[in-house]
Amino acid sequence: MGVVVIAAAGVSACAMYLYLTQGDQLIEDHARLRADMLNALRWGAVVLLSWALIPLAYLSADSQPVATIIEMTTLIAALMLLPVRWFALLGGRDVKWDLRRVKVELTRMSNRIRAGAGQVQIARIRDDRGLIEGLRTPETSPLCDLMIAELEDLLSGFESWNEAGRRAIRMDELSRTLWPGAVPPPDFDPDEATFRWRLYRAFGRLMEIGVVGVSPAAREEFAGLLASLESYRRSDTGVFIDEVKKSGDSWLADPLAARPWIESYDFSVLGPDGLDNVRRIWGRDAALWGAQLEEEDLQAVEADRVRRGKTIEPAARRSSAPGLAQ
Repeated sequence: MGVVVIAAAGVSACAMYLYLTQGDQLIEDHARLRADMLNALRWGAVVLLSWALIPLAYLSADSQPVATIIEMTTLIAALMLLPVRWFALLGGRDVKWDLRRVKVELTRMSNRIRAGAGQVQIARIRDDRGLIEGLRTPETSPLCDLMIAELEDLLSGFESWNEAGRRAIRMDELSRTLWPGAVPPPDFDPDEATFRWRLYRAFGRLMEIGVVGVSPAAREEFAGLLASLESYRRSDTGVFIDEVKKSGDSWLADPLAARPWIESYDFSVLGPDGLDNVRRIWGRDAALWGAQLEEEDLQAVEADRVRRGKTIEPAARRSSAPGLAQ
């Protein structure tokens, strides 16, 4: 009898230890409370079965404690060996953290497509949109809108340079609010990120005008933006600014120019090192994280959200902005 009691006590202590350890794992996995309750029921059953066998062993006419221990171990082993991830799957995870997983996958897919290493799969994008909508809550709704906007741009094949930049900054802000401590750090401090964002925005506006800038007013704005780049001249941006101004002046010099200023996002129009210079300044989304968005930027983000429809439909593929790998 004593051996059986000791064995039951040992199993109970082991069960409590594993329950506490797995509880920490469920917290780290952001499982819902019901997942922890299911796991608690599992270990409660283990303890109950362990102690329920004690009187059975005691009342047995030919009590054999060793055999009883073996039988007890066999009986509860199945419960003890159930993977804790099963309970996480059954109980579900916090919706907010399910959205985190979707966002990470969206970022990976976006970067592959922008880099030309993947293709847009309409069914996958529609499925992802449905998943995002299913995870939408009042708290996550602003981020869901931005994620859906990114899906729409991927499907259409067109992504505005400046809209993508604003969206990346705003999505990072919202992500740090929703998942504090779980988002990778930005590449630069806020002042440096803001500097790079404003240069990014000026260059993006030049590219926008360079597509349709055939009117005198548009060309005048283009020339003004070229001149404004001098305010961003530093040792690490000087070569890039020189090439942009050289190429932009050449484009303006042709009054009948019908071609876009930058037709390909390999940036070959900015010289043989054009793409390298762009990557040196804005090589990753994280280069813009933490930048201060001005009121006009926030209004542009909201205007972009409002103007979008509620359905994703395939569109003719057009030039897309280059991907900024994370």
